[in-house]
Formats: sequence, C-alpha cells, structure tokens
Amino acid sequence: MIPFVEIILGQVMDLREELVTIYPKLQRFAVARTRDPDLGADLVLEACKRLLEREEALDPTTNLVGYGITIIKNLINDRARASTRETDGEVPEVADHADPGANFEITEALNSLGEDCQKILEHFGMGYSYREISEAFEVQMGTVMSRMSRCRNQFRLALEG
Repeated sequence: MIPFVEIILGQVMDLREELVTIYPKLQRFAVARTRDPDLGADLVLEACKRLLEREEALDPTTNLVGYGITIIKNLINDRARASTRETDGEVPEVADHADPGANFEITEALNSLGEDCQKILEHFGMGYSYREISEAFEVQMGTVMSRMSRCRNQFRLALEG
C-alpha cells in the first residue's frame, strides 16, 4: 500500500494528517447543511472513512476538502431519499434529527441552483467571510456580495416554487 502524500509548501503530509487538517471545514459544512451537530459529525466521520478507503486511488493533487464535501452531499442526499421511501415500520435515522421532507426540499433547491451559486453558498455555509470567498474566486468582494444576494433570492424562489 503506497501512502497518500501531498506536497504542501515543502511539507509531505499523509492522508491521515491531511484529514485532521480539513476536519473542521468538513464539520462546518455538514452542520450547516443538516443543522444538527451530531448528524454532521456522523457524516464527516463517514466521509473520512470513505476517503481512507479510497486512499490508493487518490492523486496527490486531489482537493480533499472538495472531495469530502461531495461525499457529505451525497450522504445527505442518500439519507433524504431513504427517508422518503416506505420502511418496514422502522423510523429512518434522519427522522431523529429533522423533518426528512424539509431536508429533501432544501437539497433539491440547492441542487437546482447554478454551480457558481452552489459554490458560493457552500463556502459561506462553511464559515468563510466575503473577503475569503472573493480571494478564493479571484473576484472583487462587491461581486461576491451581489452574487450572494442573487443566490439567496434564487434559493428562496426554488424553495417557494
């Protein structure tokens, strides 16, 4: 087994060290999406487990935060879909934390937005400031603020529609 390594400013980090570094970002994202710290922590642990299972397939240039967020979004979507299916008298796990129909509606509304809106809202939901988002997207802070306003309006319309 070849360990995953990533060169970061001259440092070599293995996947486990990198997961420790990105864990808070994944945690903020998961809690923001689920509005439940316990469920968010469970999702982040599952995402980390899946990343570790796929260690050999990962490229050193892989954006682990982005990959982890994608895994978490897929886990949330899977739970929302599972909660809408009929069960054999069992209550789906997500029902303990929130209204599964509302989670599904929110997920669908987010998925209906354009990729730019999704990325900006995800960064904002992870606790990044307007300035940090503007630096990440290499645009002026005013541009981020206007895009954020437009994205919020589109999200509101998607939820109402």
